[in-house]
Amino acid sequence: MIWATDGGPGPGLTPLRWLALLPLTLPAILIQTTSEELLFRGYLQSQLAARLPQPWVWLTVPSLLFALGHYAPGTYGSAATSVAIWAFLFGLAAADLTARSGTLGPAIGLHFVNNIIALALISPQGDMSGLALMLWPFGPSDTEALLRMLPMDLVTLLISWLAARLALRR
Repeated sequence: MIWATDGGPGPGLTPLRWLALLPLTLPAILIQTTSEELLFRGYLQSQLAARLPQPWVWLTVPSLLFALGHYAPGTYGSAATSVAIWAFLFGLAAADLTARSGTLGPAIGLHFVNNIIALALISPQGDMSGLALMLWPFGPSDTEALLRMLPMDLVTLLISWLAARLALRR
């Protein structure tokens, strides 16, 4: 994704400090991602699926609400809508995995890995970069850099979703 930025990532936490924080980082991110999946896929999606025979409703409505929760113009500036669209597509992928597997496990796994990468491995500079090993040379309010990066994030999401779907078939 270096092509999408004005250079490669720079250092975040020192490797030793990052490793020292990892035993706290991993459970914290697991709690955060599991909580979101319990609400949006575990509760909302299952309640809608129990009441409505149309899958598009119970896949789309929780994903829209998930996207609204990620719409933050104060953080992402004019890229906030694009970030929310990405979150909507992520929500659809997680909803599909939940519907196909009948369990939250695959959606939690997808969400956990996504957030580990985005928060603990390589993060944009700013409020959410405190646990990152590496930092992108831009912050979340750098609309131009963020918009250049989102297509690659979508490709990564697509590949992750397809890999999870293949794993569910076995």
